[in-house]
Amino acid sequence: MVKKNSFLLFFFIFLSTFSLIKLFGNSINLDTYEYGEWLINYQSGFIRRGVVGEAIYQLSYVFNNNIQISFFIILSFVCLLYYRLNYILLKNIKFDFLNIFIIFSPLFYLFFVIINGVGIRKEILLYVFYLWYLTELSSKNFNEKKIWKFICIFPLLLLVHEGIFFYLPYLFLPILFLIKKDKYKNFIFHLFVLVGLSVITMVILYFFKGSESNTLQICESLGGHAPTGCGERGPIFALQHDVLKDQANRSMLFFYFDADYKSWLGYIVYVFYSFIPLFLIFYYLDNKNKYFYLIIYLLIAGFSFPLFHVAEDWSRWFSIHFHLTAFLIFFLQRIHVLRYEKKDLLKNLNSFLINKKTVCFFLFLIYSAFLHHEEYFSKDTKLELTYYKILRNFK
Repeated sequence: MVKKNSFLLFFFIFLSTFSLIKLFGNSINLDTYEYGEWLINYQSGFIRRGVVGEAIYQLSYVFNNNIQISFFIILSFVCLLYYRLNYILLKNIKFDFLNIFIIFSPLFYLFFVIINGVGIRKEILLYVFYLWYLTELSSKNFNEKKIWKFICIFPLLLLVHEGIFFYLPYLFLPILFLIKKDKYKNFIFHLFVLVGLSVITMVILYFFKGSESNTLQICESLGGHAPTGCGERGPIFALQHDVLKDQANRSMLFFYFDADYKSWLGYIVYVFYSFIPLFLIFYYLDNKNKYFYLIIYLLIAGFSFPLFHVAEDWSRWFSIHFHLTAFLIFFLQRIHVLRYEKKDLLKNLNSFLINKKTVCFFLFLIYSAFLHHEEYFSKDTKLELTYYKILRNFK
């Protein structure tokens, strides 16, 4: 429908450039959250979320113990790999109105651009893993034995961030569209092995969840390269608190009930607004069993509900769902499983995209940035109009 390769190259080069600039700024400013989240390491002993920070710490020896340089190098490589895998997945799919609409959702690629507090967070490694997984599944030489390496790697991702566990079912969704009925026994066996290894890893991480001593030793190990307020706030500081405790050590049990109706209404509007492309995909889906797949999807999404109960970063959790779902949709188009009904409205939208490319992309950009909500949900957060917020900050 459009010259997709040119658009994709421009789009991902823009995002890559923005990511590298953001990473450089975070490393220079010793950002408490977007930089500090990646620096949790094993210098105080084995602890949850420490594997990447340990890799950054060990690489820093090459640069005269400069943590900031090793942080920038490793994260830059991850970001560039992420956009490279995105390009590989998307380059051969049909770029019609619905696919471009997905790309411009506020919870997808532009999420970390619009919501400044998000930045390059640890879920990007989950995205890299899932994109690699989907690319392998869609390759011509794929066979069942190759699934085992992904089953072994996924539990290792939990060492990056244990919240990734709640997105485990996404690994089995694409398999449902590929395997034949006589292979279901192997599928169930794969499922049990993956769940078993992941649960064991989660139990281990629970017993190494962190303490005040861990926080102090990690901050000391980083020396002058420690994030701002390392021992007072941020992800490293949070290691010493129990689940359902905030950074002031106050109970977060049912924290979402403290929010008033305006916060709830605003957040529901924001999520619904961001998911409009997926609603349209479902509406136009040409599949007799689409309601069955909807039920399966809702069950998979429901697996992550405990994460929403224990952590405030609701927009991040929804954004992860959107990313993985969008990648899955692109994958299903890549293997020629997903098709849309040829309804008049959809034909007209595609015609509009062809004939009014500039206007259409301008409208997509407005859609992607129109509403603004912080990455967390609490009684103090409110839905805002992005452009009004920008104008207000200039006053």
